[in-house]
Amino acid sequence: MIVRASVIVVLLVLTASSAVAQPDPPLHRLQLAAGIGFISGASLGDADANLRSSTSSDPYRVFATSSQLAGATILDLRAGFDLTTRFGLEGHALYGHPELRADVTADVEGAPSVTAVERLDHYLIDGGIVVKFDEFRVGGWQPFAVGGAGYLRQLHEGLTVTDEGHLFYVGGGARRTLFARPSGFLRALGARVDVRLNILSGGITVEDTSRNHLSTSASVFVSF
Repeated sequence: MIVRASVIVVLLVLTASSAVAQPDPPLHRLQLAAGIGFISGASLGDADANLRSSTSSDPYRVFATSSQLAGATILDLRAGFDLTTRFGLEGHALYGHPELRADVTADVEGAPSVTAVERLDHYLIDGGIVVKFDEFRVGGWQPFAVGGAGYLRQLHEGLTVTDEGHLFYVGGGARRTLFARPSGFLRALGARVDVRLNILSGGITVEDTSRNHLSTSASVFVSF
């Protein structure tokens, strides 16, 4: 299903590059977008499993661990509207199903290294500002920049444990209108591509530091 949807979105985006230029979507109208993409993984940090005794202040390491969140295919959803020809507001939701991997090494008894793996339900829900640069339009594609903040939610496999956090993001992309009309229920149809740097804090982590995840997506949007 994901592969089939990917092909459909890519074909629509490619069609947009050769379509006859259309007016931009009307201002102050609801825009909805849906697409697919990819979010990169990141290291979650390293930790040692130590034993402590009352006779020594130095910990005794039993084994070491290194954890990371793998990259994953994502579903990207957006809702927003253009305030002016320059500025707009946008809400966004991202869902992915990445793997959490923990490498266990340096076992004190010489046991071989192992990797523990579980799948997560990974959600980003955020909102921010869109800044459009019509003066840099190329071939009907209008570039834009985005920035904002939001909420991170990660569910462990089996939905037994939930970890929460927050994020800040910056990015940009381009959109092109394929169809537009001054009246009617459906006012515009088009395609867009997005690239974002997501700076995540909290959630599942070993070291209490922020992590950078790059996400990309291709979407189809409609305006009502």
